[in-house]
Amino acid sequence: MPDILSETTIDDLARAVHDHYLRTRRAAGDDETTNASLVAWDRLPRLLRADSRAHARDVPRKLAIVGCRLTRRPGRPAAVLTEGEVERLARVEHVRWTLARLAAGWRPGPVHDAAARRHPDLVPWEDLTEDARDKDRSTLRALPAVLAVAGLRIVRNPAETVL
Repeated sequence: MPDILSETTIDDLARAVHDHYLRTRRAAGDDETTNASLVAWDRLPRLLRADSRAHARDVPRKLAIVGCRLTRRPGRPAAVLTEGEVERLARVEHVRWTLARLAAGWRPGPVHDAAARRHPDLVPWEDLTEDARDKDRSTLRALPAVLAVAGLRIVRNPAETVL
């Protein structure tokens, strides 16, 4: 894994994550009237840009959970995340997102209301709708393409040798 992701790399990844989110939510039928997050990066509220950057900074930690890391080096085959790994990492991402929202003063609510800082997805993974779970799964499935924007790829950590 790169020792530290540069702020430029983090910003590139955050923008790519947001672009993926825009495409998938628009494909699901959302628009700006139902989802205020569906705007260009430069129009995205500061909190949401910060959250996308936090997601990018957290990628190395999440990958380590499933025995992977980031690299720029050629030579090792890129890892493909299994559906089980995607599911596990989606749960981890949901916890990260939930904690960030709660720390920013958001609370669970029946509908997404940015002014009142309420969101229906501020619940445990088990209580999310499948659509809400699929948002996180989709982000993790797209991770290799998002990382490629910054010249990064996922590789498996070599197995430790048992002596």
